[in-house]
Amino acid sequence: MRIQTFVMGFVDMKRAAIQRVAKCQAEGLCLSCLEPLDPGKTVVRGCHMRCAKATYRMIADGRLTDEQQVQAGEWLPASKGGRKPTLAVSKKASALAT
Repeated sequence: MRIQTFVMGFVDMKRAAIQRVAKCQAEGLCLSCLEPLDPGKTVVRGCHMRCAKATYRMIADGRLTDEQQVQAGEWLPASKGGRKPTLAVSKKASALAT
């Protein structure tokens, strides 16, 4: 039987990495390749879809870790995923939960 576990931790970002993220977000650039993000296209953790897929492959291969990418400022931390509530009752319940 396989069980999924979650380990919470913190990643320390250097000042240069924080500045890189802020600059890229202000100018609308991909955090990985520093090219402009296409409006209307999917952005994954601050990167183009192709850059995100390449990063996921390298993480799966063990060449780097998610924490290393976040620490370098080339990848945003994972956010709470899932669909946003659409019904009024669901919105009220999610607002009370936070």
